[in-house]
Amino acid sequence: MIGAETAKVNVIAPHFGEEPCIQGHNGSGSVFFSGCNLRCVFCQNHDIAHQRNGFDVTPEELADWYLKLQDVGNVHNINLVTPEHVVPQVVLSILQARELGLRLPIVYNTSAFDSSESLDLLDGLVDIYLPDFKVWNSATSKRLLKADGYAGAARESIKKMYKQVGDLCFTSDGIAKKGLLVRHLVMPGKEVEGVDIMSWIGSNLSRDTFVNIMEQYHPDAHVGKPRKASPGTNGHPMSNAIEPGGQKSSEESRRYDDLNRPITAEEISIVREAAKEAGLWRFCDPPRHEGFNI
Repeated sequence: MIGAETAKVNVIAPHFGEEPCIQGHNGSGSVFFSGCNLRCVFCQNHDIAHQRNGFDVTPEELADWYLKLQDVGNVHNINLVTPEHVVPQVVLSILQARELGLRLPIVYNTSAFDSSESLDLLDGLVDIYLPDFKVWNSATSKRLLKADGYAGAARESIKKMYKQVGDLCFTSDGIAKKGLLVRHLVMPGKEVEGVDIMSWIGSNLSRDTFVNIMEQYHPDAHVGKPRKASPGTNGHPMSNAIEPGGQKSSEESRRYDDLNRPITAEEISIVREAAKEAGLWRFCDPPRHEGFNI
């Protein structure tokens, strides 16, 4: 592996911002890769995902970090965050770490905009797939994710992930050890897309699929930011400015103004009820006992 290309990472540390069954008591050993193959305008990790800040590591150095997280950090897993664009380096790092004594599950924390070839390389190396199925409509993905064909790619990727690892299963104390956990972030005015996503999961994967319907949306990245002035407008945004996707905006509006608000309880409820109607029942809810989700 000497001479293999490097990957750029931003943060390597025990992390407590994941689902309870992923972070546990000791945290998830998270490796945040700089960059991303999407450009979500609402990205809540935009300082990492949209920028190339960070430090370069070889696969061997990544493997050493995994072992430090295991042996010193005492974390529950190795959590690879936005790794889609550095899969060859990730594969080499996992193989190296296992040779050196890595025993922890590998979590592949992804936007679901993965290639079939990448997932083939990861088969047998990833224990837990953690995809975020973001949107359903092609116009929405083009406008908000800056990606054509996102939903189709996500459907094929998630089906392949499920085929590799199956339904999520747990240790005796409720820590995830293998399987698929699908996330969906509910966004303002996009609840119908969430309904379509839940229906698809129930019909095409398993009704035992573990789902996290996330409620933590907040305006971030480019959402709500002032528009850049256009040439010939004396420093003022054009009154007939049109965003990607053909949506007109007034002079007073801000970028992606339709997303510039919190989600409502009704929007969350609509997606949640759609999931139940699809036969899904394993949700990432606060446990009603002293432990984690099982």
